Amino acid sequence: MAHEFLDFFERDVASFAELIAGVDLNVAVPSCPNWQLRDLAVHLGHVYRWAQSCIEENAPLERVEPPVPDSLLVEWFKEGASDLTALLRNSDPQAEIWTFGPHPRMMSFWSRRQAQETSVHLWDARAAHGRPVPISEELAADGVAEVFEVFIPRQLKRGGMNAISPGVRIVLPDGRTFDLGTNVTNQVSGTAGNLLLTLWHRNPVESLNIDGIAGEVKAAFAQALTP
Repeated sequence: MAHEFLDFFERDVASFAELIAGVDLNVAVPSCPNWQLRDLAVHLGHVYRWAQSCIEENAPLERVEPPVPDSLLVEWFKEGASDLTALLRNSDPQAEIWTFGPHPRMMSFWSRRQAQETSVHLWDARAAHGRPVPISEELAADGVAEVFEVFIPRQLKRGGMNAISPGVRIVLPDGRTFDLGTNVTNQVSGTAGNLLLTLWHRNPVESLNIDGIAGEVKAAFAQALTP
């Protein structure tokens, strides 16, 4: 599915670049506290360059995010995305490479991660302008899986979150389920997009269908499930 992820990635990169062209970059991004639209674009552009460097060096590298002049921001953003896309499209998705995900570590991780990163931040940018657009259900469903496969284990290992009990079962529209914590006594469901945005602390828990004790569900989702 690596090339499908890249299709989503290229589509959302184009939408993000169009959104930041010729607009007020001082607009606040409520879903990213203390950030303006400029900060969001600079962050995303540096993430692309960091990912490309990690792939080329086959090693974990420190990410730094120096400012970029407003006059250069759109072209700089598109250049970073284009270079990363070319690298990923010309690579074997099954090739072994360093990632911060679980083993086996393969190039396909990066196609997935960049598609997911961009989809959520595109939602952030659109929401900042009062025009949030739902994330594709197919991509969002995979994003929910990524949170459970990559980020929650990583957060637990690094001490970024505490073990959760009683837990919550997340039910996707396609029937897949994921358990958030142990001693599962609660359940939530909704669109894949709403579930993903709630896991990333963009949507309130109340936007989901809750079967259980609302306070326990809110406490579970309040944990730092993602970085």
